[in-house]
Amino acid sequence: MKRQLKWLCVLMALSLFACGGRDESGTANLTGQVGRLATNTPVNHYAASRFLEQSTMGPTPTSVSQVRQQGVNAYIAAQLKLPATTITTPANIIEYDLNLDKAAGERMGEHFQVSLNNLMIGAEDQLRVRTSWVLSNVLVVSTRKIQQFGALEYLNLLQKNAFGQYGDLLKAVSRNAAMGFYLDNGQNRSSQLNENFGRELMQLFSVGLVQLNLNGTIKKDATGKALETYTQKDVIEATRALTGWNYAEPNVKRLGSNGFNYAKPMTADYADQHDTGAKTVLGTKIPAGQDATKDLDSLIEILVTHPNTAPFVSLRLIQGMTTSDPSLAYLERVATVFKDTKGNLGKVVTAILTDPEARAGDVPGNAAKAFGRIKEPLLLTLNVIRGLGCKGAVRNSYDSRSVWQNQQQNALNAYSVFNFYPPNHRTQGTNVLAPEQKLLNSSEFASRMWSNSGGMQSETTLNDAGCDVATFKAAAAQSDEKLVELISERFFRGAIPAVVAKSLIEANKNYWQRDQVMMLTASMLDMATLTPAFGVSK
Repeated sequence: MKRQLKWLCVLMALSLFACGGRDESGTANLTGQVGRLATNTPVNHYAASRFLEQSTMGPTPTSVSQVRQQGVNAYIAAQLKLPATTITTPANIIEYDLNLDKAAGERMGEHFQVSLNNLMIGAEDQLRVRTSWVLSNVLVVSTRKIQQFGALEYLNLLQKNAFGQYGDLLKAVSRNAAMGFYLDNGQNRSSQLNENFGRELMQLFSVGLVQLNLNGTIKKDATGKALETYTQKDVIEATRALTGWNYAEPNVKRLGSNGFNYAKPMTADYADQHDTGAKTVLGTKIPAGQDATKDLDSLIEILVTHPNTAPFVSLRLIQGMTTSDPSLAYLERVATVFKDTKGNLGKVVTAILTDPEARAGDVPGNAAKAFGRIKEPLLLTLNVIRGLGCKGAVRNSYDSRSVWQNQQQNALNAYSVFNFYPPNHRTQGTNVLAPEQKLLNSSEFASRMWSNSGGMQSETTLNDAGCDVATFKAAAAQSDEKLVELISERFFRGAIPAVVAKSLIEANKNYWQRDQVMMLTASMLDMATLTPAFGVSK
């Protein structure tokens, strides 16, 4: 415990500064621009691993080999062509009584955990999965309100739309039953407006609260006050445009787990509850006489083409992939792609990942000072599992119905529509954006001190998940040094800091289960994942 507390103190001291920073004026301390990298040529192990930290749920031996052979651009192009992996829920657990059928609820809970982790760990279309994960933290629904089947169907929607037009995604989200229940648009009627979804569609999903330049800087009036993007009247007008939607097949009686018919988009069958009058949103008129579908199309067109949406959405996508605090130039380049393509997400994601600033750090020490992001808890755990070479969810040895996952951040279980952390959260005492740092609390640090040992305590469950147990056992059979070399290769891009490597060996010389190789490995990983070298992706 003492050795783990020592590492905890080191992380808490260093994590505040691990992503670099900005000077007091808010200008990025950049080391200088680099030219467009030759990303179609083969790359080394370090660069491939770093790229995969940004573009997938974590590097694996197979994916590192693919990127090294293909190069970054070719890998992205191949990933964009892969069909969307989706989750199929067994019919016998889609619909059940929430109060009376406990067994069905337990089966659904198991399916929810296993299928989510199988997707995130083992799906071939990893770039799509990572993009969907980022989008799920922007366009939030949560199982704190909706049922698990609804959340899985919502993730399927994100998977199918992850590389399409942002406007089409917003239309699909607006008609999604899980979102309709989560933000109440299924209750929005011309006779009784519900502003919840209309407000968040603007505030969180598209234009944001204040007017932005293309590089993300805030527009201000002559007194220096930020210019607001919309007014309460705009919220009401948008809400009017969103009236009249209802859950599909409303006359069919369903049990609570699927009470809102989550698998089907909402319909505009209630024409008498749609406000057909003219509306004006953000200065643009929506003509009178349109039905709910046409009004939705008009509203989304207004929002997607608004000057704010490109920088607002681009910042959140960048933050979820490469760096929490992008330079103004980086954000402007990506936002320009968004604007020019009307939000083609495949092209925007490509621009994010192939930008010179994103790839500069492929050469160790070459990243700009402010570049990087803290791995949020879910990604940190999945990085470990995928680094072990696992092909899918790892069942817990003490309860086979549950899986090894981070308990501090469960997918699709955000605290509110504002997500697990606000995108504008800054490192204390600085101007550095660091949203994920909001989750670095005492519970998360305490969890990291034992989570790998908990997940890796059974070789049987690791083997059942297709994890690469044999390679770790072979390395340990040679020496502790060889085991640490393998840990370096899998989890530190082959560049584990010498002080960390030495400490892993020294601290585990007298490990009480040295004959249990995967437990010894887990003990080392419990320490390793507490270090900024692993916990921060620069």
